[in-house]
Amino acid sequence: MQKGPVHHHGVSKAHGCKHVAVSTFSKLFPDLPGLPLSVEDAALLGGPGGLKHDFDGNSPDCAIPAGYAFFAQFVDHDVTLDATTALRGAPLSNEAIAKLPNIRSASLDLDCVYGFGPEASPHIFDPERPGRLAVAENGFDLARSPGGVALIGDPRNDENLFVSQMHLLFHRFHNRIFDERLPPIPGGRAQRFEYAQESARFHYQWLVLFDFLKRLCDPAVYEFAVGKLIAKDAAFPYFYKPAHGHLTMPVEFSVAAYRVGHTLVRSVYAANQDQLDVELFEDAFGALGFSEAPEELVVDWRYLLPVDDCLAPRMCKAVDPLLADELQRLPLPVVPSNSPNDRALAFRNLLRGNSLSLPSGQAVAAELAAHYPGIDTSYQPTVPGRPDLSAQTPLFFYLLAESADRQGGERFGAVGSALILEVFGGMLKYCETSFLHQAERWQPDPCISKERYGWFSDRYREGFDYEALARTPDYYPFDLADVVRFVEAD
Repeated sequence: MQKGPVHHHGVSKAHGCKHVAVSTFSKLFPDLPGLPLSVEDAALLGGPGGLKHDFDGNSPDCAIPAGYAFFAQFVDHDVTLDATTALRGAPLSNEAIAKLPNIRSASLDLDCVYGFGPEASPHIFDPERPGRLAVAENGFDLARSPGGVALIGDPRNDENLFVSQMHLLFHRFHNRIFDERLPPIPGGRAQRFEYAQESARFHYQWLVLFDFLKRLCDPAVYEFAVGKLIAKDAAFPYFYKPAHGHLTMPVEFSVAAYRVGHTLVRSVYAANQDQLDVELFEDAFGALGFSEAPEELVVDWRYLLPVDDCLAPRMCKAVDPLLADELQRLPLPVVPSNSPNDRALAFRNLLRGNSLSLPSGQAVAAELAAHYPGIDTSYQPTVPGRPDLSAQTPLFFYLLAESADRQGGERFGAVGSALILEVFGGMLKYCETSFLHQAERWQPDPCISKERYGWFSDRYREGFDYEALARTPDYYPFDLADVVRFVEAD
């Protein structure tokens, strides 16, 4: 689709957000020692046939619509990318971790969508319609090179059909904002692009904080942490702070806590009304990842998100220690290795945690308990036949076991919730141009949110109630389903 350079200007980074840059990794708890984990123990817990393998998909559903599993992956690819550490590397020191490059900005800035902007990443943008992101001419796939490579800011977002279609949704979201929701702006296309980009980012940040994390996290921890954030409590977050004016990416978040998204995934999904049982890496249509989306598998988000009141979407898998069979047998295009262990995602997560010197779950719980409600420092997961791993448990396994034992698999446990709210809260607090730092409390566009349909109209007239967003369980005045409604409205 690319026919020439994009002749307009624009930037992808949020103006004045000092930490936005390719960053490094760090330790959230630098004084806690790493918990050594052998390859054999990683295989016992997370290898094929191990304690974390959901062979037959028997793990129950939770109350989170299935589309959020792919939104979680999309968000992960927006904030973290470790292209350096070896899977079987020796445990690194804090100093070595601090030198590891994070090839994403530690910020909810959608750089996975915008790259470095129209000038520096012109392949992402539509050369014939300046200010818009590129979409395939067929309208249902990402724009691609002649060789089939997706023209996007982060190539990982093409690794399976569903996250690829999620990425496409945000290209289309930006484009519709650009086409329909801009006020009169003097100065031409550059200013219009930047306004649309800012609007898309603000809506995205809202979705992360007030939609996705609210559905995922322990309610008491969520209400406490988000209450602190919106009240602009100077002490919050308690551990995640800028270093030398920049935000780093804590490995306790990137290698353990935020990998909670992996347990939400099932092996089979409904893509549309004609394909109700599609494998995550679908071989029948040649959609094993990093390839064009077949027309037969174009995702109808009504089957994965609560878009249509008359169509019940599929739900995420329970938040528990089990990972779906498709994730425990990753295909070669995703993991080019013939080792069954290397292709098991749980094994990879655990071994990566060892190489990055992650502390035990019990040690992290003890650190957080002084600041967050509901954390039980006496909790020990059950690891059959291994009392040593029950008493000192790898962080990734601990967080998922706590979720199953304390939340019944419906939500992330208190320790995991505190960890991810620390980091996401810091991302929003320390970015001077996030939606939380606007002169007036920012509200979603009424033509994009539920206000368009007359829902929440009585509360919208007074402005969405930020405090209710933190404390009221079913208050979602703008959620991911609204993005779908807006993008696909006639």
